[in-house]
Amino acid sequence: MSLIDLWVFISFLADRNLLIILLSTLILYSLYKKNIKQAVFIFISYVGGIILSKILKEIFQIPRPADALIQVGGYAFPSGHAMSAVLFYTLLIFIFQKKIENKSARISFIIANILIILLVGLSRIMLKVHTIYDVVGGFVIGLFWLFLVYKVIEKISPKNL
Repeated sequence: MSLIDLWVFISFLADRNLLIILLSTLILYSLYKKNIKQAVFIFISYVGGIILSKILKEIFQIPRPADALIQVGGYAFPSGHAMSAVLFYTLLIFIFQKKIENKSARISFIIANILIILLVGLSRIMLKVHTIYDVVGGFVIGLFWLFLVYKVIEKISPKNL
Protein backbone atom coordinates (compact mmCIF):
# COMPACT_ATOMS: atom_id res chain seq x y z
CA MET A 1 0.00 0.00 0.00
CA SER A 2 1.45 3.33 -1.04
CA LEU A 3 1.27 6.46 1.07
CA ILE A 4 -1.28 7.93 -1.35
CA ASP A 5 -3.44 4.81 -0.91
CA LEU A 6 -3.25 5.23 2.86
CA TRP A 7 -4.39 8.87 2.65
CA VAL A 8 -7.20 7.88 0.26
CA PHE A 9 -8.33 5.22 2.74
CA ILE A 10 -8.30 7.71 5.62
CA SER A 11 -10.26 10.16 3.43
CA PHE A 12 -12.80 7.39 2.80
CA LEU A 13 -13.70 7.48 6.52
CA ALA A 14 -15.59 10.70 5.66
CA ASP A 15 -16.93 9.57 2.28
CA ARG A 16 -20.48 10.84 1.93
CA ASN A 17 -21.86 7.46 0.74
CA LEU A 18 -20.29 5.61 3.67
CA LEU A 19 -21.51 8.19 6.17
CA ILE A 20 -25.06 8.17 4.80
CA ILE A 21 -25.20 4.42 5.48
CA LEU A 22 -23.74 4.86 8.97
CA LEU A 23 -26.01 7.83 9.74
CA SER A 24 -29.06 5.89 8.59
CA THR A 25 -28.04 3.19 11.06
CA LEU A 26 -27.68 5.82 13.82
CA ILE A 27 -31.11 7.24 13.01
CA LEU A 28 -32.65 3.75 13.06
CA TYR A 29 -30.90 3.08 16.39
CA SER A 30 -32.36 6.32 17.80
CA LEU A 31 -35.83 5.43 16.55
CA TYR A 32 -35.48 1.91 18.01
CA LYS A 33 -34.62 3.55 21.34
CA LYS A 34 -37.72 5.75 20.86
CA ASN A 35 -35.57 8.87 20.85
CA ILE A 36 -37.25 10.84 18.06
CA LYS A 37 -35.55 14.07 19.09
CA GLN A 38 -32.11 12.49 18.73
CA ALA A 39 -33.04 11.02 15.32
CA VAL A 40 -34.17 14.47 14.15
CA PHE A 41 -30.98 16.03 15.54
CA ILE A 42 -28.81 13.52 13.66
CA PHE A 43 -30.71 13.99 10.40
CA ILE A 44 -30.81 17.79 10.46
CA SER A 45 -27.19 18.03 11.64
CA TYR A 46 -25.78 15.90 8.86
CA VAL A 47 -28.08 16.63 5.92
CA GLY A 48 -28.26 20.33 6.77
CA GLY A 49 -24.48 20.44 7.15
CA ILE A 50 -23.96 18.91 3.72
CA ILE A 51 -26.40 21.36 2.16
CA LEU A 52 -24.65 24.24 3.95
CA SER A 53 -21.27 23.00 2.64
CA LYS A 54 -22.56 22.91 -0.94
CA ILE A 55 -24.07 26.41 -0.62
CA LEU A 56 -20.83 27.83 0.79
CA LYS A 57 -18.78 26.18 -1.97
CA GLU A 58 -20.99 27.91 -4.56
CA ILE A 59 -20.80 31.26 -2.75
CA PHE A 60 -17.01 31.28 -2.36
CA GLN A 61 -16.07 29.32 -5.51
CA ILE A 62 -12.48 28.82 -4.35
CA PRO A 63 -10.63 26.49 -6.74
CA ARG A 64 -8.85 23.40 -5.53
CA PRO A 65 -5.04 23.27 -5.55
CA ALA A 66 -3.69 22.67 -9.06
CA ASP A 67 -1.21 19.97 -7.96
CA ALA A 68 -3.72 17.50 -6.46
CA LEU A 69 -2.53 13.89 -6.19
CA ILE A 70 -5.99 12.50 -6.95
CA GLN A 71 -8.72 13.67 -9.30
CA VAL A 72 -11.50 15.55 -7.49
CA GLY A 73 -14.06 17.97 -8.88
CA GLY A 74 -15.85 20.95 -7.38
CA TYR A 75 -14.71 23.84 -5.28
CA ALA A 76 -12.35 23.69 -2.33
CA PHE A 77 -13.85 25.80 0.48
CA PRO A 78 -15.04 24.49 2.86
CA SER A 79 -13.69 20.96 2.73
CA GLY A 80 -16.70 18.66 2.47
CA HIS A 81 -14.73 15.72 3.87
CA ALA A 82 -13.54 17.76 6.86
CA MET A 83 -17.06 19.00 7.49
CA SER A 84 -18.57 15.52 7.09
CA ALA A 85 -15.96 14.05 9.45
CA VAL A 86 -16.58 16.64 12.15
CA LEU A 87 -20.36 16.26 11.80
CA PHE A 88 -20.45 12.46 11.90
CA TYR A 89 -17.72 11.67 14.42
CA THR A 90 -18.78 14.46 16.78
CA LEU A 91 -22.34 13.09 16.60
CA LEU A 92 -20.93 9.67 17.54
CA ILE A 93 -19.19 11.19 20.55
CA PHE A 94 -22.31 13.12 21.51
CA ILE A 95 -24.59 10.08 21.30
CA PHE A 96 -22.42 7.35 22.80
CA GLN A 97 -19.93 8.89 25.22
CA LYS A 98 -22.42 8.95 28.13
CA LYS A 99 -23.38 5.33 27.43
CA ILE A 100 -19.79 4.09 27.91
CA GLU A 101 -19.50 3.53 31.65
CA ASN A 102 -15.83 2.58 31.80
CA LYS A 103 -13.90 5.84 32.04
CA SER A 104 -10.85 4.57 30.12
CA ALA A 105 -13.04 3.16 27.34
CA ARG A 106 -15.01 6.44 27.16
CA ILE A 107 -11.83 8.54 26.93
CA SER A 108 -10.40 6.15 24.30
CA PHE A 109 -13.64 6.37 22.30
CA ILE A 110 -13.58 10.18 22.36
CA ILE A 111 -9.87 10.35 21.45
CA ALA A 112 -10.30 7.82 18.61
CA ASN A 113 -13.13 9.85 17.09
CA ILE A 114 -11.24 13.13 17.40
CA LEU A 115 -8.19 11.44 15.84
CA ILE A 116 -10.29 10.25 12.89
CA ILE A 117 -11.58 13.81 12.36
CA LEU A 118 -8.05 15.23 12.41
CA LEU A 119 -6.64 12.48 10.18
CA VAL A 120 -9.40 12.98 7.60
CA GLY A 121 -8.54 16.68 7.48
CA LEU A 122 -4.84 15.90 7.21
CA SER A 123 -5.51 13.38 4.43
CA ARG A 124 -7.22 16.06 2.33
CA ILE A 125 -4.17 18.30 2.72
CA MET A 126 -1.70 15.47 2.05
CA LEU A 127 -3.61 14.51 -1.11
CA LYS A 128 -3.36 18.19 -2.10
CA VAL A 129 -7.07 18.49 -2.82
CA HIS A 130 -7.46 21.14 -0.09
CA THR A 131 -5.43 23.75 1.71
CA ILE A 132 -5.29 23.96 5.49
CA TYR A 133 -7.77 26.87 5.28
CA ASP A 134 -10.33 24.66 3.50
CA VAL A 135 -9.97 21.95 6.12
CA VAL A 136 -10.02 24.23 9.17
CA GLY A 137 -12.98 26.06 7.61
CA GLY A 138 -14.80 22.72 7.25
CA PHE A 139 -14.07 21.84 10.88
CA VAL A 140 -15.17 25.22 12.27
CA ILE A 141 -18.30 25.51 10.11
CA GLY A 142 -19.26 21.90 10.93
CA LEU A 143 -18.89 22.44 14.68
CA PHE A 144 -20.77 25.74 14.50
CA TRP A 145 -23.58 24.05 12.55
CA LEU A 146 -23.84 21.22 15.14
CA PHE A 147 -23.98 23.75 17.96
CA LEU A 148 -26.64 25.79 16.16
CA VAL A 149 -28.83 22.77 15.40
CA TYR A 150 -28.47 21.53 18.98
CA LYS A 151 -29.48 24.90 20.43
CA VAL A 152 -32.49 25.26 18.11
CA ILE A 153 -33.74 21.75 18.89
CA GLU A 154 -33.21 22.33 22.61
CA LYS A 155 -35.21 25.57 22.38
CA ILE A 156 -38.07 23.91 20.48
CA SER A 157 -38.14 20.77 22.64
CA PRO A 158 -36.20 21.09 25.91
CA LYS A 159 -36.34 17.34 26.75
CA ASN A 160 -32.85 15.79 26.83
CA LEU A 161 -31.31 14.55 23.59
